[in-house]
Formats: sequence, structure tokens, C-alpha cells
Amino acid sequence: MALDDLWLSPSYQQDSVAIHFTWQRRPDEVAAVLPAIEDALAPFAPRPHWGKVFTVAPDDVRARYPRLDDFRRLAAEMDPAGKFRNEFLDRYLPAL
Repeated sequence: MALDDLWLSPSYQQDSVAIHFTWQRRPDEVAAVLPAIEDALAPFAPRPHWGKVFTVAPDDVRARYPRLDDFRRLAAEMDPAGKFRNEFLDRYLPAL
């Protein structure tokens, strides 16, 4: 994928390769194999896609998105009451 300028894109300021899997509805088996896939890809510091399943630690994910704090500030400005927040966002994109 060609690089782009979208703050939360896996291709933000870098050309990227995407690896997509089609899973059957076996969430336990998927959860079991994801860490092995992520460990194999770790040397490349991949940026997980926000709409896909991943288990990368929140601190590691945040470190891979250089404009994340800009996004967090914008989110706080646009949603000051946090009405659009959820558990996932609180974990990966904590409010400022």
C-alpha cells in the first residue's frame, strides 16, 4: 500500500505491506494463533489495522503511530464528554 498522510493509517508516511487472513468463526483458535503471528512480524514493527483483531500491547501499538497524540487531542476536542469512547479506545487510545 502506498504511503499516506492519515494519522491512524498503517501506511502513515510509509509504504506498507498488508497481510490479511480470512478466519472461520473460531475466536478461541484465532486468539491462540495471533500472538505467534504477531511475534513473527514484530521485527518489522507492524502497525495493526484498527478494524482488525490483534493482541499487540497498547504501549507497543501507540509507539508505532507517530501522530497518535494529535489524534487524541482532536478526539478530546470533538468529543469532550467521551460519548463515542468505549473499552477498546480507553485501552489503546486513552483520553488526554
